[in-house]
Amino acid sequence: MDCEQVRDYFLAAIPAPQKVPWPEAVARHLETCEGCGAELTGLERTWALLARWPEATPGEEVRERLMRRVRRRLLRESVATVGGWTPAVLMAAVGVGLSLLFSLLVPYSVLLSLCREALQVSESNPGVYVLAGAVYGLPLALGVWLIRRQALIGGVVGSLEASLLFLVILGPYVIAQCREFAPALQVAFVSGLGGGAVVSSLAALGLFRLVPLSRLQH
Repeated sequence: MDCEQVRDYFLAAIPAPQKVPWPEAVARHLETCEGCGAELTGLERTWALLARWPEATPGEEVRERLMRRVRRRLLRESVATVGGWTPAVLMAAVGVGLSLLFSLLVPYSVLLSLCREALQVSESNPGVYVLAGAVYGLPLALGVWLIRRQALIGGVVGSLEASLLFLVILGPYVIAQCREFAPALQVAFVSGLGGGAVVSSLAALGLFRLVPLSRLQH
């Protein structure tokens, strides 16, 4: 048995070479080969020193630097990859479906009338349109909550992506349905829709983080 074959056994000997029952051929080689014997002794001493090496705890600066790198990578993957947008697409799809269903049950004009009566303001008050639009953006919260519960991925960036997709998909439909509104009031209604989507999606994300998963599953 040559030196190279014998040294292949050294890795199996870590961390206690002296306690390893060497095969007879390896034991005979170690008795006669000074080079292999010295290498095995050095390996044992090195391992013993490593065993006494004090455990090092990274400092706060190292931790912060590592966390920044992790956050940058997660952000890059969330924005620049198809997989990163998948949860946002699913959340937006659920939100759009629920918002459309709600608009069929309570048409835009009906909710606007209710808001005007509740606030006691004129028909041309843009605040009414912002408020009514925000109500139709609230269903996105349920989409965020459902997809987060199933996927357990993403975060604030994903929720903002979902809000953007929600507005891009639903915006043209809303504008078409509200074409009798003055342009400024259309802008107010769509702005409220986007604002409601953003606020509700972030609120749903915050609720998901605050409530333990075990409680959500019961």
